[in-house]
This record gives sequence, C-alpha cells and structure tokens, in this order.
Amino acid sequence: MYIYRNNVSPYRCLFADKNLVYFYSMTPEEIFSLLDQRREKLGMTKAELGSAAFGNPKDTSLQNIRRGSVPSYLRVARLAEVLGLDCYLGLPRNEDPSTDPIVREQQRSSLDDFELVQRFDVKLSAGPGSDGDNAQQLAPVAFRKAWLDGQNLRADRCVVTGVSGNSMEPMLFEGDLVLLNRQHSELTSGQVYGIVDIEGDIRVKRIELVDQGIILRSENPDCPSELRIGEDANRVRIIGRLAWSSHSHRPPRQRQTPRRKPKKPYEQWL
Repeated sequence: MYIYRNNVSPYRCLFADKNLVYFYSMTPEEIFSLLDQRREKLGMTKAELGSAAFGNPKDTSLQNIRRGSVPSYLRVARLAEVLGLDCYLGLPRNEDPSTDPIVREQQRSSLDDFELVQRFDVKLSAGPGSDGDNAQQLAPVAFRKAWLDGQNLRADRCVVTGVSGNSMEPMLFEGDLVLLNRQHSELTSGQVYGIVDIEGDIRVKRIELVDQGIILRSENPDCPSELRIGEDANRVRIIGRLAWSSHSHRPPRQRQTPRRKPKKPYEQWL
C-alpha cells in the first residue's frame, strides 16, 4: 500500500496482524479484503465498525476502499485499530501472536485434535536390563485423536518411554521412543512388550509362550533368547504391548585419523 501526501510523495506502509506481516504494498482491493475478512471474523457489522472507528454507523470508508478509492493512512490506521490490526510505517515488529483472541482460538481448536500421553524417562532396556529408579515424569507426548481411535488406543491407558541397548535392532534402536498400550496386559505369543523382569529390570522383548513358561526373544541375532520357567515366568510383569515407535536417524560418527608427524629425511631409510 502506498500513502500519498498531497498526491506527491508516496510512502510505503506495512500492515500487520501482530507479528504476522501481511504485505509491503497493497492495492485498495487487497486492503478492503483484509479489513473486511477481519471484520467478519470478529462478528462486526459494517455499521458497528463505522460507529466504533468514526462515531458514524453510516460511514462509507470501507465501501470507498472496495470501490478503489485510495484511503488516507489515518483512516486505514483507525479502521485497523478497531479491528485489532496494526497499520504503521516502518519495519515489521516482533510481538507475541498469542495475545490475539483469534490466534488463541485457533490454537485451542488445533489442540482439540490431540490427546496427551504420559511420558517417563525410564529406558526400556533392549539388552541385559536396567532398573527403573530413574522413573521421572517428563513432558507428555501429543498424538492425534483420530490415530489413537483408529488403533483402538486410549491416551490414559498408554505410556511413552525410551529405549536403550541394541538387542532389538533393527526394530528398535538406542534412543527410540515407544508407546506402550497398558490395556494389553495379557500376553499374546509373538508380540513385543515392555516388561519388568524377575530382578526388577525394565526391558522390551518379543515374548513367546511355551509350556509352563515364556521366552524373551531379541530381534538382534547376536543377542541370545532367555527362558523363564515356572515361578520365574510368573514374576515377569507386563507394562504394556508395543503400539508405536519413533526413531531419530543420526549420521554415523566418522573416526578421525590421527595426523602423522612428517618424517625427517634420514628417517625414511630406517
């Protein structure tokens, strides 16, 4: 948008909704579209806008802009002020958009699509096992309600934890996050579970049912399976069945070759 003073000198005007800059230069039609859309979002009539901005419900400023009339800066600034927009000359300003009621409503609406699942910093050992003494609650993890419903999962019956060790590779890696469904506390042979083993270690394993016991299997062929028979099998407690995992791909570390000192001329013959 250009503001003309005495039809001689043009001034560029920045027009922004909080910290979101909409344009650097606009036509009257674009200015009208932005102002009118904002007015409709706020549920204001044109008469209410005219009364609030200029004390005249019959004010035609907005309609004049729609017809192509170039508005003055002061008139646009007044309309913008009433509509909760900023109209100013200069560089864009950084302000918190959360103070805008429409932005807050959009944020609330977007959060309604998600459910929060509790997360703990316990690492499910994909290896020898680790105790749960570090079971501190962390920030929850958000999952889409539609996805949870499609998987027959309830957020309040699930838990997110991390993975340590390599016995479940290539299925689960060190540092992965897993979602355990605590509704499935009864064993189904061949499924992957988070468990508390006989010594209190917290682990993640594929469990197979055998006569009078269970087998804890690893995905990594280099890691042996473990048998729990009789009372030992009964002491294994199920946290939940694996429902989802998240993996971060990290580039492998490159080994640095140590620099060799240059040989002195006589040393090359030694």
